[in-house]
Amino acid sequence: MSAPVAAPPAGPARAGRALPLVLIAVRQYRWVALVVLLLAARVCAAILYHYGSWADAIALRDHVGSQAYHFGRYADDAHHVTEQLVNDGSSLAFQPALLAALVTAVLTAREWETRRVVLALTQSVTPRRWFTVRWAVQAAFLAAVTVPAVALYRISAVHGFRLDLLTYGAERQNAFYTIGPVTVAHVLLGVAAGALCGTLLRRTLPALVAAPVLTWLVAGALVRSRAVLLVDFPLFSKVHGFHPGGVVGLQFYDALPQDSYLMNALEPGDYWGFQIASSALVLAAAALLTAAALRVLRRRTASY
Repeated sequence: MSAPVAAPPAGPARAGRALPLVLIAVRQYRWVALVVLLLAARVCAAILYHYGSWADAIALRDHVGSQAYHFGRYADDAHHVTEQLVNDGSSLAFQPALLAALVTAVLTAREWETRRVVLALTQSVTPRRWFTVRWAVQAAFLAAVTVPAVALYRISAVHGFRLDLLTYGAERQNAFYTIGPVTVAHVLLGVAAGALCGTLLRRTLPALVAAPVLTWLVAGALVRSRAVLLVDFPLFSKVHGFHPGGVVGLQFYDALPQDSYLMNALEPGDYWGFQIASSALVLAAAALLTAAALRVLRRRTASY
């Protein structure tokens, strides 16, 4: 008679075993977390400070008229407040994703360089659990500090857009439609790219360079392929033309690969559809990179 097969541990039991690993990761990453928090606080402070400019812009428009406000030159005219909003967006459009890729790649590669992972594996911790807990902690923290900045920016951008305080053209389209849920999805993409590069290269300097590059290339491929049109298909009828210039046909909002023909076709009602479709594509790419990182990890640790 064969021995009974033990049932897999219940969900709470698995969570209980993961908690010590989470606490270890939190202790190890506390100084990195402090630096990231300070960077996020600076971005939030700038957005809040510039939010006060909308009141001055409204007062100026009421004083000189809408025509002069939009096409004249004054201290708080449409050009000035739009430039401020675009600059605030530049700090959010793709820089958090690149930072997430860099941080995750360096922390992952350091696990291999310092051979801390070998010590952990002697404590009956599987490689998959050791690294997935670390990557999950990094992803949760980096996404959490990005969300408040995105929310503040959206409040400011919607305020300026609805009150017709922005200039007309590409800058307004980028400022209003680019930042949102997809910004957080890009952060998770950066974490996944950093996990893959750190696991694959296992050296800090190469991983530090490769992870942001991989994040940028994946984002660029998604933009240039216009895959978002396959998900948010109502946009098909609105987008005409294809920009031939730039790096492999790309334009940029700060470091974020951009498609001006697509962005200029968007209307206010398209915002959430575009953001959700873009986020779904980015998250799918992040899932593929994470699966690849786990596959590489399994091969790397087969000898342990």
